[in-house]
Amino acid sequence: MASSPDRPRLRPFLLFGLFVFVWVAVPTSWKLLIKSGFEEFEAPLWESASRISDLTNFWGHMSDSKTTLIEKNKILSRIHSDSQIQAERIPTLKNEIAKLNGLKSHLKTLEQQLGIDSQPKFKPLISRVTKRSLSGWWQGLTIRRGSMHGLRPGMGVIGKAGLFGRIKDTNFRSSQVELITNPNFRIAAHFSGDDRPVTFQGNGIGMGGTLYGIVTDVPHDLHATEESPLTLMSSSLSGNYPDGLKIGEVYFLEGGDDGLFKRGKVILNREIGNAKEVTILIPEND
Repeated sequence: MASSPDRPRLRPFLLFGLFVFVWVAVPTSWKLLIKSGFEEFEAPLWESASRISDLTNFWGHMSDSKTTLIEKNKILSRIHSDSQIQAERIPTLKNEIAKLNGLKSHLKTLEQQLGIDSQPKFKPLISRVTKRSLSGWWQGLTIRRGSMHGLRPGMGVIGKAGLFGRIKDTNFRSSQVELITNPNFRIAAHFSGDDRPVTFQGNGIGMGGTLYGIVTDVPHDLHATEESPLTLMSSSLSGNYPDGLKIGEVYFLEGGDDGLFKRGKVILNREIGNAKEVTILIPEND
């Protein structure tokens, strides 16, 4: 008897249902073992791709045309001129450094007298980015450093755009970074020029690829406008970051009519999603 033409169409769904059933039945410890093993297997592949990209970029510069070399030489000349100007400012900067060191020593003395805990200190560790995951469900990076380099979950990650995120998972030679756009990312912060703590939480990627978060618990006397936005900074109260790292800009605050707290959208730097290199903050006591 001939088989029904509809029967083959059901086969993929049956196989998928069987796979889901088997996966649900597998113990959680086995799932974690499979996930960890797959990530350890996958990490060298992404690292190799990243290194090949660096090598390709190097040889691309080596084969530049005369016109490109002339343009680069002009840029180099501007940089050299700027470096000369900066060199002339060295005596002034040394005086400023001496003043700052004096203030730092005075603050340390006051902290000891008042019994105030000083800010945590960190050792920077630079790492290249091997993979980016910027979907609606998860926004993260994979980097070349792992547990063999002393990394562990929770460590802060920063870049030239300011605060980037934190280490979520570590493998032997690689780690996953949870970006500050993730809704699960939540830390204490404060606005520039105002020490009162507020709460920052990631809120995903908006239309046009805009990265943003949400700030809550904002004092009712603060105001933000397009012409005069508020700059949100990290707070040492979060524990994993030093004070004063830029998080983003706030252009509008709502609520607070009852005299309590306001909330607003935080616009983050696009560079967070395009980073090629990040810095991990390792506590000095580790």
